[in-house]
Amino acid sequence: MVISIITITYNDYDGLKKTLSSIPDYTFIESVVINGGSDNKSVEYLKSRKGKIIIEKDEGIADAFNKGIKNSSGNAIMFLNCGDELIDATYLNDAAKNLEKNNDIDFIHSNLVLIDSTGTELFMKPPFCNLGRGLPYLHPTMIVRKSVFDQIGIFNKNYKIAMDFDFVVRLIKNGYKGYYVKDRYVVKMEGAGRSVQREFEAIIECYNSLKQNNILNLKNSLGLTVRITLFLMRKILVVFGLESILRRLKMKKHSM
Repeated sequence: MVISIITITYNDYDGLKKTLSSIPDYTFIESVVINGGSDNKSVEYLKSRKGKIIIEKDEGIADAFNKGIKNSSGNAIMFLNCGDELIDATYLNDAAKNLEKNNDIDFIHSNLVLIDSTGTELFMKPPFCNLGRGLPYLHPTMIVRKSVFDQIGIFNKNYKIAMDFDFVVRLIKNGYKGYYVKDRYVVKMEGAGRSVQREFEAIIECYNSLKQNNILNLKNSLGLTVRITLFLMRKILVVFGLESILRRLKMKKHSM
């Protein structure tokens, strides 16, 4: 069992170095880097790295993900984006063993530590919610058999933010089964990514994905309504200068 860890980056040397330095030099791990930028510092750094390095312009996140998949040779794939860190290397060992032993498991997933805009650590567990509420799993922790991509397709380039959500929609729609490693936190990531900064656009793309995949049923529609309501409530708190309340609520919900 070989796990390909795909890292996409665009002119972010510091984030790239942090991410790649966190990947252990195991014989069953393949590092695949898709660099859509051209800064000399990143390019020179990548020359010293093992693994597959693709340096060329891309059409966005989904296109970069797809290049990573097409250039990987592993039996399973994990996406560790630039700036994210793998903080539990044993997770890779356990995932490889589980996928080797259990043919009925299509992907492994776990918990992560999210660093919010104030630098606070939030300990995130998958919500296992209906798809209207958002991702039921934490995508940065997912290790997916490569054969799944062959069967349901790669990332849809029409989605600029919610391409990971759309992939998980197809994953669930087609009945693929995951295994949850619940006793650890395996990835640390910054909480200022595109899906956070452009959350309402992400919600619209999630709606479009549900509709396109013909699963915008009553349950998912209600979940989407709740998601929009909570989004608006957070915005109201920010407008009235009540971010401290929002922060306390987040810390209470996502404490260790």
